[in-house]
Amino acid sequence: MDKAARAYTELEYNQHMEELRNLHLSAYDYVIDVGPYKWSRVHCLNRRYRVMTTNVAQCINSCQKFAWQLPMLTLAEFIRNMLHVGFTIVIALHSPCVISRPTQHIL
Repeated sequence: MDKAARAYTELEYNQHMEELRNLHLSAYDYVIDVGPYKWSRVHCLNRRYRVMTTNVAQCINSCQKFAWQLPMLTLAEFIRNMLHVGFTIVIALHSPCVISRPTQHIL
């Protein structure tokens, strides 16, 4: 089932799910009842930077893979900006407060 959860395409997902159904029908029925949108990359309803994860550290690391080659101060600034934009978006989506004009253009 791990391969089905990590599949990037519908075709790949269906192939792995067919293998699971042939190996263990009750496990197949269980994961279908749970709903693939909760555990499958292909069926994820939310945009998670193309990574299905609930671990915040994994998510942040996947967003900064290319930045690890930067000089230390540039890397620190990249991380600061990434977190600032991320928190601004979360606050904007979940808060009825007014957002300042400089921040509005980011959203």
